[in-house]
Amino acid sequence: MKIIAIVDLRQVIVNGGKDVIARHGLYADKLSEKTNHEFALKILTTGELSHVAPEYQELFVRIGENSRSYVGNVIMLRRFLSHNKNIKLMVSGDVFVSGLQSLFSQIFSGRKIPIQFQVHADLAAKGWASHTFKNRFKFVIAYFVLKNAIYIRTVSKRQSENIRRIARRKAVIQVVPVPLNTPKILRINRDFHDPFTIGILGRMQKDRGISLIESFAKEFEKESMNIKFIFAGNGPDDLTIQDFCTKFPRSTEFENLGFLASDELDKFWNKSDCLLNLAPFESYGRSMREAIMLGIKVISVPSSGSLDLFDEVGPDWVSLWTPGAKVTAPMMVRKIRSLDKGKPHPSFSDVSSQNVDRLIQSWLDCH
Repeated sequence: MKIIAIVDLRQVIVNGGKDVIARHGLYADKLSEKTNHEFALKILTTGELSHVAPEYQELFVRIGENSRSYVGNVIMLRRFLSHNKNIKLMVSGDVFVSGLQSLFSQIFSGRKIPIQFQVHADLAAKGWASHTFKNRFKFVIAYFVLKNAIYIRTVSKRQSENIRRIARRKAVIQVVPVPLNTPKILRINRDFHDPFTIGILGRMQKDRGISLIESFAKEFEKESMNIKFIFAGNGPDDLTIQDFCTKFPRSTEFENLGFLASDELDKFWNKSDCLLNLAPFESYGRSMREAIMLGIKVISVPSSGSLDLFDEVGPDWVSLWTPGAKVTAPMMVRKIRSLDKGKPHPSFSDVSSQNVDRLIQSWLDCH
């Protein structure tokens, strides 16, 4: 049987929780079904498998003991590739750590195994590399990997256009949107809350634009409109959020739900009247699209992901906010309150399964 192998030496998948593992189990089933059992999906890891549910144990292949050594992991992967001739494609989940490991292992194994490199970050967007010192370092690694990549998988049109500027000329770039978490219950509260509640979902950290909340909230100071912010997620800047909250107008309310698993997100969505996305370098925007699946409008700073989404669904669904612009946050909220809530955008009814099909096909196209 031919194998498509996902490199997970960083143990992102194996330790990602039951939802992440189940999603990859779905990919494996779809791949087998689409190819009439000619191809199988395997995840190469060095992590412990004792916590993995029995029905997903065969999805993983432990290629060696857990090692913190980068070189040690490369050696283990090279050895595994040299002795397993049925591997027809490697899939690297990033162009940083896993990307270098996959590339070096391919070179040292002496086999011309195709590698598909997944690019999640909008790393070629203007300003991304200079945003932080960490980004500058990661950009150097990504630049080297992309210059040696034949197959690159991106998540949006504009991100692909940015990547094209630094990738090798003959690289094949495939746009495959991220599979969405389809809400189990599409019936959302159709009445706006009082006060109007703005939801923020995801990791709470500065490079996700969390510091812009203060600028956004201050635009309501001269307005009579009461608003509330609700947060769902966690991250290194949880305390920063609390600090921001002390600077806001007294009329502004806050609620922090903390981290919520995918099957608990209804607690967040049912309390949100719109979704606020402040990430300056959003390549796709899963949460924005999941909001629209529920009929919840989005306010976002401009990014590759939000601009692509704006092109898809139009200004009634996505409002683009820039600090200090003529169109202020209160104006956007008033517009949202004039529109219907809770009726999903028609083109998002089957988008999740379509994205999975496109993902599977992208693997087969690399073979």
